[in-house]
Amino acid sequence: MKTLLLSPEISLSKDGWQLTLSPSAGGRITSLHCSRDGQVTDWIVPMQAYCRQQGFPATAWPKAGIYPLLPFSNRIRAGKFSWDGLEISLPLHPGEQHAMHGFGHTAEWQLQDRDDNSAKMLYRHAPGASGWPWAFMAKQTIVLEVGALAMRMEITNASDEALPPMPLGVGFHPYFPRRFARHVAFDAQQLWQADAEHVAIGVGDIPARQNYRNARRIAPDEEMTLYYGGWQRHADMADDHGNRIVMTASPLLSHLVLHAPKALDYFCLEPVSHVADAVNLAQAGFADTGLQRLPCGHTFSCDMRLDFFDSGSTPEAP
Repeated sequence: MKTLLLSPEISLSKDGWQLTLSPSAGGRITSLHCSRDGQVTDWIVPMQAYCRQQGFPATAWPKAGIYPLLPFSNRIRAGKFSWDGLEISLPLHPGEQHAMHGFGHTAEWQLQDRDDNSAKMLYRHAPGASGWPWAFMAKQTIVLEVGALAMRMEITNASDEALPPMPLGVGFHPYFPRRFARHVAFDAQQLWQADAEHVAIGVGDIPARQNYRNARRIAPDEEMTLYYGGWQRHADMADDHGNRIVMTASPLLSHLVLHAPKALDYFCLEPVSHVADAVNLAQAGFADTGLQRLPCGHTFSCDMRLDFFDSGSTPEAP
């Protein structure tokens, strides 16, 4: 099994804020914290020390940091789909019956440019690698600000023009400390139903118990994986001490995944462009899956921003 090594990690800093990232281990952010008056606050679940020393299996990644989702988010049922006359078969995720989360976070990225508080990373996908017939180039731009993180992802279809447009889905997969699940708020229009294997099978209205238009608490013993469509691209998370994270995303990231495992120290809010198994759902006639078609030579871009407010800050309410 392929092992991803974090070294060498890249460190960014800005006036008491520090971020580390690893191009070689899937182009992922590995920590983000601030230091004030001798206190260190982690705003993203940090990568564990043993992973920094030993690395980790590419398909058994630590539940930490932020990693890119591309060229699809979440699951593709049985790793198979038909596309404009092509029959695609992708590797299944170990322990699953489906392909999962794309290839970007298990690949080695190249550091393209950096300064004190920003970095750019590049990944080139060869045609046919991992069963994906399209060649593409992906670029991440990461900017650390005082009290904020800005991320941009750009994907260009670099395939031969003989191939049909590439099906595309992208997103960001952050792991937030569970303490920020005490108050979670976002507005969405739809909830996609999923089967027992977390593959979407249909769409409907949002039940009251799963509606976060008004802030709700996710209890430590709650467990959920929920797929929202038509969210307003603004989410608010807070702990019981006034510390707060505000997530905003660009319009093409029109879907949101809420994942909270039972009795663990993290939860995820993932802004993504499409629902799980969008490529098969779209072929079956479902609307609003979020699936994109990217012609040869064209570029898709999306953004996520996280603003962090400590208990001494007084941000405006959303």
